[in-house]
Amino acid sequence: MRQAVLKLSVWLAAAYFGPSAAAQSMPFQLEATEVAFDASASAVVATGEPVRVRGTQGTVTAQRVRYDLTSNRLFAEENVTFTDPSGTTLKVARLELTGDLRAGTLDQLRLGLPQLGEVGQASSASLVNELITLEDVAYSPCKSCGDGSKPWQIEADQAVYNIASSTMTYHDARLKVYGVPVAYLPWFRHPLGTAKPQSGLLPPSFGRSQTLGEQVSVGGYLYRPEENADYLFKTRLMSARGAQFVGERRQVGTQLSSELKGSFMNDIGLPQGQSGFRGNANAEVQYDVDERRRLGLNAEVASDDTYLNQYFNRNDPYLASTAFAEQADAQSYLGANLTWFQDLNPAARPESTAQVLPHLQASRWWALGPTGGQLELNGDALMLNRGQGTDTRRLATRAAYTLPWLLKDGSKLTLGATGRADIYNVSGQKNGAIARLLPESTLTWEKPYLSPDGYHQLAPKAMLAFSPRGGNLANKIPNEDSVSYELDTTNLFEPSRFAGLDRVETGPRLVYGLDSRWGDADRTDYRIFVGQSLRKFDDASLPASGGASTNVSDWVAETEGNPTDWLSMGTRFRLDNSSWQLRRMDASLRLGEAEGANLQATYSFLDNRNENLIAQAGVPLGRNWRLDGRTQHDFRTSTLLEAEAGVTWFRDCYAIELLARRKGFENANLRPGTDYLLNVQLLTLGRGVGIEGDSR
Repeated sequence: MRQAVLKLSVWLAAAYFGPSAAAQSMPFQLEATEVAFDASASAVVATGEPVRVRGTQGTVTAQRVRYDLTSNRLFAEENVTFTDPSGTTLKVARLELTGDLRAGTLDQLRLGLPQLGEVGQASSASLVNELITLEDVAYSPCKSCGDGSKPWQIEADQAVYNIASSTMTYHDARLKVYGVPVAYLPWFRHPLGTAKPQSGLLPPSFGRSQTLGEQVSVGGYLYRPEENADYLFKTRLMSARGAQFVGERRQVGTQLSSELKGSFMNDIGLPQGQSGFRGNANAEVQYDVDERRRLGLNAEVASDDTYLNQYFNRNDPYLASTAFAEQADAQSYLGANLTWFQDLNPAARPESTAQVLPHLQASRWWALGPTGGQLELNGDALMLNRGQGTDTRRLATRAAYTLPWLLKDGSKLTLGATGRADIYNVSGQKNGAIARLLPESTLTWEKPYLSPDGYHQLAPKAMLAFSPRGGNLANKIPNEDSVSYELDTTNLFEPSRFAGLDRVETGPRLVYGLDSRWGDADRTDYRIFVGQSLRKFDDASLPASGGASTNVSDWVAETEGNPTDWLSMGTRFRLDNSSWQLRRMDASLRLGEAEGANLQATYSFLDNRNENLIAQAGVPLGRNWRLDGRTQHDFRTSTLLEAEAGVTWFRDCYAIELLARRKGFENANLRPGTDYLLNVQLLTLGRGVGIEGDSR
């Protein structure tokens, strides 16, 4: 009844108001240069450059479109293109669809993607709702060779294109390489264009290793029941090690997000007497209660110290598992967490590893009046527990007040006053309770000087700090979180350069530095910073290697250079205060562009002869070849820690990579060795066959 009323309304509109009114009454939007109504045939005919028919299912463009009111059929001829909502195009010689564009037939079809152009052909196709069934299908994003063949192509008597999910599903398909059939695919599905991953089988890989034996990585299965969740299952079979099973689950929601990973195996290749069960588990879960509060868990455990390195190429020094709860707004923060550490150093004793159970933090700050002053209150409660050794309970409280002044000459003065009150309770090797008070005041001055054109800025800065000497009580308060101390440009103007709260710097100090910068507001072309600190009295709590153990500290400096878009370099270094000898340096260099020839390197030097170089580079070798490599070298022990070099040959639709990887370090039962990998990737279908081997 509804279609009859629609046809009658179109016919009446055309009869009394003309063809334009008829076009407006049709079940789609019509754009054309000329629209005519054939009353004898009850049809609307549109022509133009081109005619566009827009519906909820897609858009049809053609030179000539005819809509039959009696049969509710749309006919398109000459340069016909059907475009679905995802942007995928179907170019056909002739098209016949229902008025709502949800059903019909298409002849001599060519399939095109926005990113890749034309990728497929079919002799004919039929559309029913959101499914297009294609006959005599050939799919390949590759360009044709001189003889008309393609590097790879999927052919099938029939395939189904799902418009809603942007996927292509084949039945009884053949994979051809340069026209030669190489694989039979009874059922195969892959996404088109920018479609998201879909449920389906993953490709397998094969390899051989002297330590793992003959191996087959069964491709596994990706199950995606919902738009925001998926599951991944894989199996790795090794003749010298047994079977390894890997699983993963991911889900992202408006409030709850989670990622769960795990693997396990019965390792038959371990020395006699060692347990064969090995594996790991990882969980990352976060629940946003509202905009201010969240709960979470970041946890990971491994069966032993070398499992992750041996099977997943990971070199973590430890694993941390943390459960946390946080609440924050513009003026306050509350946090609580429990952390359990697994030390992956084979020489470490698990019972002596400190576990944080729990750690509580609270902060609140207020802006005081129009002068810009700010008051901040902090509280920090920590409990460190060990199976064997010293246990520590600590409550640290801090009140800080800052007040800035802007002077008429452009200088800025900042007054700071801080008071800390800490209580410790120690059990184990050291026993008892201890309290300490740590007052401190600071005065900071800084003033920028600009060149007339604004390109060069010179900014001197100085800080005076006053606090009573002592307060570390090294014989009573254990040093748990302040072991690391390093004077550099990032913490030069901090009143205390210790990383944690167990140790503090005290006594009168003077800190000064000069920052010289060339560039505009959006870019720094060159920069040089240099600074130093002075103290009136010795401080035995400062380590000799940290740079500030003497009354006159080392000089710290930082340089940066970005002369062009393809070259940037920088370094942070520390010089001895009297001899000017280099005591530490961290330098970085970036040369070239990511897609072209490029080099990135980081060099670190310590005066105890620790030297380390990490570098990676890539060089295009013609239009279809590329060479990439990276290395990490320890100069102190003359050890090549890791090195990797690979050459890739790629075309428009596939890539082949030959990779050699060397590990030169030893760790427990792991020994130096070299791996060789061959990876083949069919572009637009995901990762292809992988072949790997190793020589030891």
